[in-house]
Amino acid sequence: MISNRIKIFFIPFITVLIMLTSVSLMILFGYRTFDEVIGVFSHRMTISLVNAVITVTIFYFAVKWFNKKIDWNSGWAIRLLMDAGLIIGHSLLGIFFINYMINNGFMGHDPKSPGKELLYIMPLVMDTLFLVLIELIMAMEERTKLELQVAQLEKEQINAKYGALKEQLDHHFLFNNLSVLSSLIYEDVYKADHFIQDFSSIYRYVLQINQRNLVTVEEELEFINNYLHLYKFRFEEGFEYHLDVKDCENWLIPPLTLQVLVENAIKHNMVSRHKPLILEINGGNGELIIKNNYQPKKNSEPSTQKGQINLVEKYRLLGSRLPEFKLENEVYIVIIPLIKP
Repeated sequence: MISNRIKIFFIPFITVLIMLTSVSLMILFGYRTFDEVIGVFSHRMTISLVNAVITVTIFYFAVKWFNKKIDWNSGWAIRLLMDAGLIIGHSLLGIFFINYMINNGFMGHDPKSPGKELLYIMPLVMDTLFLVLIELIMAMEERTKLELQVAQLEKEQINAKYGALKEQLDHHFLFNNLSVLSSLIYEDVYKADHFIQDFSSIYRYVLQINQRNLVTVEEELEFINNYLHLYKFRFEEGFEYHLDVKDCENWLIPPLTLQVLVENAIKHNMVSRHKPLILEINGGNGELIIKNNYQPKKNSEPSTQKGQINLVEKYRLLGSRLPEFKLENEVYIVIIPLIKP
């Protein structure tokens, strides 16, 4: 980003460029000859440029001081008077200086020239132009700075909110699996021992992705395969699962997305040998499709849909297409969009 100071000091050079363009047009259309123009502007161009640089410098620091004392939002009327006073004061000093130079012979002046009449107009016009441009540039710079600050605050807020969702899911994950382990200990010690080994590798994955907002589909599938194996270990013939994901292993997905959906499926549906729960995860065309046969538990507590809400909020914070949830022909379907790497 170009600083205020560099931008503002372009102004005098642009002003001189405009003057040179005007002179060139006068020569081109025959209003003045080249010799006449050289005679008039040979000594005035340098004076004009120096005067413009000095004026812009004074106005730049004056506007900075004005902004600290009274900005346009808090007191526009007083600020307008301050700007007007600056223009009039500086213009009077300029007029006094030019008259002094002419009267003491430092600058030649032709009485027939129209410059005498313009002497009291041009400083006001030029000072007004300079001040307006400086105010405009500094206002744009301030607006850009505020926009960057707002964007940074929004980013920090999103990161904090997203981190809170991740931590919430991690705790949920730990609590549920400890509950599973507790039930397995009383059923079969051998199963419990294998469960602990598998669970330790799964939770290692949870710890590794704790600082990541996205993981590859391949990583998430490896994790969910081990995770589903634990449930298969527990429910045996009462639970079946199938994974068929192709051509999207390198795409990205929020971590623990599939774990939330698996938990919801097992939590809200009956799992038994007579009515096995069948879960499928298929992938392709930039999305994962998770299906399970819909057989809700009887007398179960109403679903709070907390897992779905967290998942949708996660995707919203990432600025991606939101997941879809639907029930078709006694099959519960979830469509999870994938994010291009």
